Amino acid sequence: MVAKVLDDVILNRHGQPIRVRKYVPENPNGKVMFYLHGGGWVGRNIETYDNFCRRVCRNTHFTIYSIEYRKSPETPFPGAIEDGQDVIRHLIRDPEVDPANLYLCGDSAGGNMAIGICYLLRNELTFKKILIFYPPLSADLDYPSFDTYGRGYIIEKEIIAWMRDQYLPSPEDARHFLASPLYHTDFSFLPPTLLTTGGNDPLQDHAREFANKAKDSGVNVSFLEYPGLPHGFYLLHNLSHKVKTAYRDVYRFSQV
Repeated sequence: MVAKVLDDVILNRHGQPIRVRKYVPENPNGKVMFYLHGGGWVGRNIETYDNFCRRVCRNTHFTIYSIEYRKSPETPFPGAIEDGQDVIRHLIRDPEVDPANLYLCGDSAGGNMAIGICYLLRNELTFKKILIFYPPLSADLDYPSFDTYGRGYIIEKEIIAWMRDQYLPSPEDARHFLASPLYHTDFSFLPPTLLTTGGNDPLQDHAREFANKAKDSGVNVSFLEYPGLPHGFYLLHNLSHKVKTAYRDVYRFSQV
């Protein structure tokens, strides 16, 4: 069970308030997960992913911090990444947070951001593991999976392109490796990584290429693809047994 859910506000580097929701399990094991939600950098919030955080908290006994961030187009790249970075820097100063037991998790756009935050904080702290779910990993959408699954599968290529353009208003931003992690030339800053995607997700080719490049850099990558599942399937817990399997894979990877 989840023993407590606490809402707080942390100021970012500009003095702006960023919401954080803390999930405390009944029998905490000392492990902490920072979670960044999806929404294409333009929408959704902590509430949208409340059930996901509760399930992970309950089934892993991790303390979960769900981190809000400013949205585009009002706050374009790299504002959202900065917010996540600032909040994590603040939270690790809490004496109750064990710096040896830190995990980072991101869903969709949040997965993209998690990679960037892992890179930016690489000289300040070490994450034991990172969990990344069906992330957009490049501003380039000219991949076969966008043509195959870019229409009729929950999120469509045109919408992905629109979200990208709200977040990355200039061509220079689109080519930056913090916005397009596939542009990294060395992925060794990553800890052991769980990367998941659905078999009917237009973003799946991004994930496959990233997994291969990270493995080539010596990263321990568990790449799991769930046939038939669309983008955002962790929000669809009762869709099929495959989603429940995907949750169990998250619990297993986190606890090993």
